[in-house]
Amino acid sequence: MSTYPVKVNYSNKLMNDLWNDIAPGFYNYGRISPDADVDTIPDLKKANEDMIEYIISNQGIGPDSRILDLGCGKGMYTVGIAKRTGCHFVGTDINPKYIEECEDLAKSHGVSHQGKFLTSSILDAAPEIKEQTYTHIIILGAMLYAHGDLEAFLTELVGYCDKDTKIFIWDFVRKVDWKLCKEANRHLKMPHSLLTNEEILDHFKKADLDLVEFEDATKFIIPGYKVMTRECKKRDPKMEFLTYPLVGEAFMEGLLAYVYYCLKIKS
Repeated sequence: MSTYPVKVNYSNKLMNDLWNDIAPGFYNYGRISPDADVDTIPDLKKANEDMIEYIISNQGIGPDSRILDLGCGKGMYTVGIAKRTGCHFVGTDINPKYIEECEDLAKSHGVSHQGKFLTSSILDAAPEIKEQTYTHIIILGAMLYAHGDLEAFLTELVGYCDKDTKIFIWDFVRKVDWKLCKEANRHLKMPHSLLTNEEILDHFKKADLDLVEFEDATKFIIPGYKVMTRECKKRDPKMEFLTYPLVGEAFMEGLLAYVYYCLKIKS
């Protein structure tokens, strides 16, 4: 009898328990000073809370804002921004179970009346999403899934914007030949190569998107991966199931980079 289903279930439990311990609901590494003493950081909760504050400040989100969060996961960033600013929101994710959790989270934090969550792929958006425009669009670690057809994704994205819409994206990019990222892809499981920063910038240009601000934020995510590596090794010393450290190693070795893009429609 194959043991594969058992391994998958065990792997899922390990991953869920890990994230529930170190950053419940976030599935992100947040933003940590590169000078921080990782040994004194117990988890990634504060790092993610700090990243929420960074996005609000950097993007100027306020009570009159209308945000679209594409690939919102369990909604921690969407709800966190809405609760802090009073903004209106739409959050989307392809996983209907996550959307149920998003709705419960919004209700528990008293922001349900400010927006809604929809089951929708970032590559094939639900019609309801296209019926309005937004002051802000945020895409937090989801655009890499569109690298295989970025032109089509950006065409969709531009359709949600007006001339004043601010777009904030954090994304993974490769700095070397994709073949050298084989170990990192054991975790990422991408069916296509990640793009380089230069390739992505070229796609932005073709989509008539102006780059307003760019930051290589790799140094701010490496401490989070060090925390993750420590916690993975406690639970899965051989990294048979918890393979997150493989991506962290790729960042530290300069194979991948973690970047922020701020964009607007070309005027």
